[in-house]
Amino acid sequence: MVKKECKSCAKKVERKFNYCPYCGASFKIRKENDNFGMLGRRDSNEKIQEEIKLPFGMDKIMGSLVKQLEKQMNSANPGNGQKMPKEINIRIGKGIPQMRQPVQMAPKTISELPKISEKENERRMNLPKVEVESKIRRLSDTIIYEIETPGVKKKEDIILTELATGIEIRAYSSDKCYMKFIPLKVEVIEYHVKEEKVIVEFRG
Repeated sequence: MVKKECKSCAKKVERKFNYCPYCGASFKIRKENDNFGMLGRRDSNEKIQEEIKLPFGMDKIMGSLVKQLEKQMNSANPGNGQKMPKEINIRIGKGIPQMRQPVQMAPKTISELPKISEKENERRMNLPKVEVESKIRRLSDTIIYEIETPGVKKKEDIILTELATGIEIRAYSSDKCYMKFIPLKVEVIEYHVKEEKVIVEFRG
């Protein structure tokens, strides 16, 4: 009869035996481990990942070890006389997203800035600012604002500025700076002056 060899003591044993009569080793457990890995049947169970948990406070220990590792890496000499770059950092995330600060948009001038003298620029800056009313019309996909600006006669006297929350319109007359804020984040199609009114068309 063909015998099998015990992997523990190397003795020849009959195949019908489940245990080695010489050393007591179990052939059944050995076979199961060979088939399923070093954890036996548990090795093929996907749920084992859920059962393995790190001890309480392990994240703090790991954080301390990582800091020490960073310090050693930054002071290490790779062999060419240079230190490790400071940009190399290792971080252990805890799965909690950090709130980002909102990015402040810089004001962007939409209209063409007219070439004015320094004296004219200073005059405009010192003019009293007046908040003005407006009328709104809608034509298909266009929104039209009509803003009352007495004394404003040229397109060059209008400045449109895109802010983070909308469009600011300034129109300069001889003695006032008319201001209107439109809380829309839309594209400006056209603007002009008609009968001392600033007309601004937006894509609706």
